[in-house]
Amino acid sequence: MTLRFLILSLTFLSILPIQGRQLSDKLVRCIDSIMSAGWQKGYYPGASIAIGNREGILLEKCYGYQEIEEKNAICPEDVYDLASCTKIVATTLAVMHLYDRGKIDINKRAGDYLKDFQGTVVNDITLSQLLTHTSGLTNIQLYKLLYQNPSGASLISYRRSKDYPYLVDKSTYLCREMIRDTFYLADTPREGFRKVCNNLYVNPAVDTLINHAIVRSYRPAKRGRYLYSDLNFHLLKLIVEQITGMRLDQYLRPLFAQMEMYNTGFKPLEWKDSTHIVPTENDLLMQRGPLRGYTHDELAAVSDNVGGNAGLFSCASDLSHFCEMILNQGLYRGTRILSARTVSLFTSTPLRPRGIYRALGFDRRAPSSPLYDGFGHTGYTGTMIWMDPKQDLFLVFLSNRVHPTRTNRGLITSGLRTEFWEKLKSEN
Repeated sequence: MTLRFLILSLTFLSILPIQGRQLSDKLVRCIDSIMSAGWQKGYYPGASIAIGNREGILLEKCYGYQEIEEKNAICPEDVYDLASCTKIVATTLAVMHLYDRGKIDINKRAGDYLKDFQGTVVNDITLSQLLTHTSGLTNIQLYKLLYQNPSGASLISYRRSKDYPYLVDKSTYLCREMIRDTFYLADTPREGFRKVCNNLYVNPAVDTLINHAIVRSYRPAKRGRYLYSDLNFHLLKLIVEQITGMRLDQYLRPLFAQMEMYNTGFKPLEWKDSTHIVPTENDLLMQRGPLRGYTHDELAAVSDNVGGNAGLFSCASDLSHFCEMILNQGLYRGTRILSARTVSLFTSTPLRPRGIYRALGFDRRAPSSPLYDGFGHTGYTGTMIWMDPKQDLFLVFLSNRVHPTRTNRGLITSGLRTEFWEKLKSEN
């Protein structure tokens, strides 16, 4: 029995003809080759894909295992940590829904909605700047606010040594010992503390700490220029919650139900058997250990695992419903979720004359990119959602490339997801 046969035998295949249309056998074989090569090279322990158009799924398939130890084969109902794909499937969706109802104005300022930022540099940042990552906000490394090196030296080094033995990211090494700030963090439940994961709890006072860090992250020279930052969508989440009086996950629940996305949501351990939640990293940066059912992203994790930038879990078939709705200009199988006008606005590129191709919430790429003409988002954990209305095509790509460590960057450096999309477009 050949290795290739063994790899392909791990897959689950479902090809659904849509009004006489289906993917060619040649294309399916090519997809198998791309995905199996990625698995064989160790880019991910497991992956799920869905390919379709505005009428539904053309192909759904799973590859590999949940864990690197090859115990549990991936199956269609398994849910993945979407990481930054949360930005479009959750936060942008909520903003679009509120925009449709005249409850949010993307030309207004953050300070118009968030009193905590009035009188700060964040006050005048517009919602459209948050959506397009042109706010001037940079990124923060949350663990540096909550942990310290007991020696007083830096938490990390860019060279391995006996004092910095743990590789935690590309050329980044963590100190041998680090201690947490016990005002903010505890390894056992405390009254009023939020659960981060099984062995970590956070003081809600961390919200004020994060707000101060957001203000400090602002760089006026970057205002109006593209600079990707999770803080933009953290603020958008706070704005949605301020307007609705509801937590983001609560506001989205009925919208997901309308699209029959019953395996989509935050905090999956509350609604999904853990055996069908794909694990991510054995986390060293925040001492969380192996993660299954708790968001990989640190900012979302301390935000009660409900982040505007990350924290959503879903499966390929559910996400195909979201893509179907967007490609149908806000209509899902007879149910109007969003207006066509709003979908067109949020997937457009208003800053194109300035050489910025980002849409409102959605990622878009420059003409030189194979992803040009489409829109969607990628996620740090190894995910991607991409749509092209002109070709009437979408791709949902889910993997747990960060299991057991985020230092596994093969999926990113190989360009496999982009190669996959290019092949789909060429054969469509």
